[in-house]
Amino acid sequence: MSRRTFGLIALGVGLGLLAVSLLADRISLGGMPGVFGWKQMLGAGVGLLILMVGALIARERGDMDGGTEDSLALYDTASARHYIFDELREVLAYRDLLVLLVDRNLTARYKRSALGVLWTLLDPLLTMLVMAVIYTALFQTRIPGYPVFLLCGLIAWNLFAQGSYKAMADLTSSGGLIGKVYLPKSIFGVAAVFTAVVNLAISLVVLSVFMVAFNLPFTVSLLSLPVVVLVSATFTLGVGLAMSALAVFFSDMLNIHAILTRLLMYLSGVFYLVEDLPARMQWLVKLTPTYHMVELFRSPTYGGQWPSLTSLAYLTVWAVVAFGLGAWIFTRLSDAYAYRI
Repeated sequence: MSRRTFGLIALGVGLGLLAVSLLADRISLGGMPGVFGWKQMLGAGVGLLILMVGALIARERGDMDGGTEDSLALYDTASARHYIFDELREVLAYRDLLVLLVDRNLTARYKRSALGVLWTLLDPLLTMLVMAVIYTALFQTRIPGYPVFLLCGLIAWNLFAQGSYKAMADLTSSGGLIGKVYLPKSIFGVAAVFTAVVNLAISLVVLSVFMVAFNLPFTVSLLSLPVVVLVSATFTLGVGLAMSALAVFFSDMLNIHAILTRLLMYLSGVFYLVEDLPARMQWLVKLTPTYHMVELFRSPTYGGQWPSLTSLAYLTVWAVVAFGLGAWIFTRLSDAYAYRI
């Protein structure tokens, strides 16, 4: 069996498992309609993993049983290039460099700071305290356990805001390295998103303390967090790659990103319940993918419930489209990066 055939079979299996998991309640397989149970969550995660592995294998040449030199593919400059899949394979090949970049991002940021990595915990905590005082004292919000509600939103939001911004900043500041040695350009974006995920994991320590302080239960629905973070990180990576490519040609993209994310933050339900908004505004917020990112993270942590199946499906579609489009734009323009940065 050729690698391509094996990859196509894996693609079909992964796509089928993902579809059945997401549509379980529609075909009478879910335990509770509209609620994403742990079995569906596990199935969706495994299906997505099989789908990605199958896509990578399907693009490889040669037979699975072949190991002779005749079966090795030769590089031909005139042959068709599979930009996205070639880039993904190269990132996997440079995984040691990826680990070093993530470690650099985590340590270099606080290299001369007295508190060091503790700022990863203090940043969302201090922001939460300030906003909690403002919304509780001035606006008199009636959301129970509002500090935890707000902290959940900030942690989920920071994954997107920090990951997408860092992807642009790292690529545009690495011209010296890119001009001297060959490496997959997207590795800076991938490292930025991985760094944001690590920061999120560290922030869960503070969130756990506040959950205990406000008597919020630790339920089995917390097992859904890896899938929620995976889908959110995929969406963030897609946006980060697209904006990184544009930032190489238009340096103003860094400032534009800051303005857009500030506006998007207020449309993502980080500080408020969408039900408290006027009906004419609710539909706009619910169209925003980052709103569903925040809600999917908040459901198992603050609410102690399984994430909404509809929200997960909606964000998954956004993540696939954003990643596909972002990766396509990034790889199509990658040959010019060494001359532009």
